[in-house]
Amino acid sequence: MLTEFHIGIDDTDSDKGGCTTYTASVLFEELLGRGFKPSDFPWLVRLNPNIPWKTRGNGALAVHFLVDQERIQEVRRIALDVVEKTIVASASGTDPAVAFLKGQVPRILREFSGRALHDVLSVREARAVAGKSGAEVHALMGIRGLIGSLAAIGADLQSAMHTFEIIAYRTRENLGRPRRIDYESVKSMNAKCDAGTFNNIDPESGRILVSPHGSDPVLVGIRGYSPQEVLDAFSEVQLDEEIERVMIFRTNQGTGAHLATGRMAADLKLHQCGTLSGRVDEVPRVMRGGHVIFRLRDSSGLIDCAAYRPTEALAMAARDLLPGDMVRVSGGVRGFRQGIPTLNLERLEVLHLVEKIERLNPLCDNCGGRCESMGREQGFRCRKCGRRVANSSKIQIPQERRLRPTVYIPPPRSRRHLTMPSEKPRISDRLDRVEEFQLRAEDYN
Repeated sequence: MLTEFHIGIDDTDSDKGGCTTYTASVLFEELLGRGFKPSDFPWLVRLNPNIPWKTRGNGALAVHFLVDQERIQEVRRIALDVVEKTIVASASGTDPAVAFLKGQVPRILREFSGRALHDVLSVREARAVAGKSGAEVHALMGIRGLIGSLAAIGADLQSAMHTFEIIAYRTRENLGRPRRIDYESVKSMNAKCDAGTFNNIDPESGRILVSPHGSDPVLVGIRGYSPQEVLDAFSEVQLDEEIERVMIFRTNQGTGAHLATGRMAADLKLHQCGTLSGRVDEVPRVMRGGHVIFRLRDSSGLIDCAAYRPTEALAMAARDLLPGDMVRVSGGVRGFRQGIPTLNLERLEVLHLVEKIERLNPLCDNCGGRCESMGREQGFRCRKCGRRVANSSKIQIPQERRLRPTVYIPPPRSRRHLTMPSEKPRISDRLDRVEEFQLRAEDYN
């Protein structure tokens, strides 16, 4: 009798090499080659990006197969062998872990995974959830990877909004060398496949975003809205070096899932992320380097919102806010100052703008010159002709606001993996085509 068997993997990468998506790819192909049937694409699950002890992407992986009860132990052994062979055992700070779960994913694990998107979870809690959900966990070196391996299994990628990424991996002999990609072909691909893919190129700087720069084995990764679209886009890119393997992942990248939780200012904790609405409380401060800080008030208290210069349009919008403007802000808490949390902004939505008024001294009714104040409640005097204007007050002149009620996000080169690039809907796919797409991807090997 076949049962669904889930394998979660986390933290097999390090600064010396390795990549958790690569480990999952090797495992997926190993099981597929031994005749096991996948129940879905492998999952690339991005978790809370504000966790400081994790990599910038904070990604965990899961693969899902239909396995005969009598062969489950075989699959466990294969998974552990693959993980051990694909990690750099000598690297410090790497805590590879594997989680196994048989059958339907229970609610407690779904909830744990949801919280891993925006909260800080503990290993102790992960162990408790594993015990209650019936998951089996293995920590190969440290124990911190248990959190991600369980969260990857519990992710809700089939019913929730999701995207896809196709990743090509380098051969071993090319690791550490400059990546050989025809960048003109990437620009051509972006122009042709822009509607079905995202974050290929930064439009302002022209920087290519589909290829990393580190020692990991990823050669190129293209993100899009369906398996067919990422496969078509990949076929447009010219690679000038041999590739070892290609894999298509279902993922939560580009969905903004980590910012979906509503927060109140008084309840924010360190490294949490989410969204809250409020009123701009003070005139924004422009700091050295072009960073912008503004204070926001909701019904529970105050927060400081930080828009850093690399966020460009977002930072410029923050600079033009005025006290009384109503906004919705999204991001992660990276610290507290005098008890007030500072939220690093990833998204700024302007909801309502107050009228901007410039208050000027009155004009002289004799010569038309601008008057100057003679002191508190003493009226004004014309600078030009000296005529006194008694009992007059400043003139209020409405000014045009450059801001508009819209959403501001950073340019592609400064976005998180999870940042939603637009309001494009999820494009559905048929699950029974998983093997077909993966076999077509293998044609590029």
